[in-house]
Amino acid sequence: MSQSESPSVDRNIIDVEWTAAAAPAEDPGRQRQTALTVRLGTGSALARREPSVVLEEAELPSSLDARLVVLSEPSSARARSYQLLQHRLLALSDPRVISVTSAWPGEGKTTCAANLALTLADEAFARVLLIEANVRRPALAQAFGFDPEDSFMDRLVRNGDAASPYLVAAIRGSRLHVAALRLDISKALRVDRLLLGLAISQLRCSYDYIVIDSASLFESADADVAGECADGVIVTARAAKSRRNGLRRAVQQLSPANVLGVVLLDA
Repeated sequence: MSQSESPSVDRNIIDVEWTAAAAPAEDPGRQRQTALTVRLGTGSALARREPSVVLEEAELPSSLDARLVVLSEPSSARARSYQLLQHRLLALSDPRVISVTSAWPGEGKTTCAANLALTLADEAFARVLLIEANVRRPALAQAFGFDPEDSFMDRLVRNGDAASPYLVAAIRGSRLHVAALRLDISKALRVDRLLLGLAISQLRCSYDYIVIDSASLFESADADVAGECADGVIVTARAAKSRRNGLRRAVQQLSPANVLGVVLLDA
């Protein structure tokens, strides 16, 4: 993808090639919850006490979702494009909490968030948590092919509870942990800014990177909430679908959040 084909915005531009169509996963994988509370790392001497994280093991299905190119095609140009994205972010001050959004649904934000999180976990040998903050269109459980019985994000949204321990799914075959929402969650619910900020503040002690798959900006105010809780925001756009004016409005709406750049995905 050439620079001239990228949307014109007064921000950094990060091009990511993407050609495969997004397809739902088949045969959701099995899962089982481990009766184990783990400590995932140590914070600095001045950091808050590290919260406990409870792991629920989730097994990937035999037929991977076409969106997860980092897992299904690790040597492909498409997978390498997410390695490039990782290096671009490192050059942009290496943000540790990254929200991924788009102007409208269907513009590739879940694809980008999932593959970026997988790349960070694999390439940087980092402890990475992928958080779903899109109540209107939860998609991470489908993308990774498992049915979460519970997660701390589900509890946060449904019950207003952001306290430790934090239940997340450990994706077998990867280093990634995922906090997905159940598909039956009410679309009338919202992500509370204070509670999400509190949970992320605690989880910074346990993870090197946190990637948030947020809602799209023009569909839900939850996208602004996620952006305010992050160190920086990536806006995704899809070639032949996204419109330049909508992209400009999306970047403007995110202010004063730190917009890291635009990721352009091929149709």
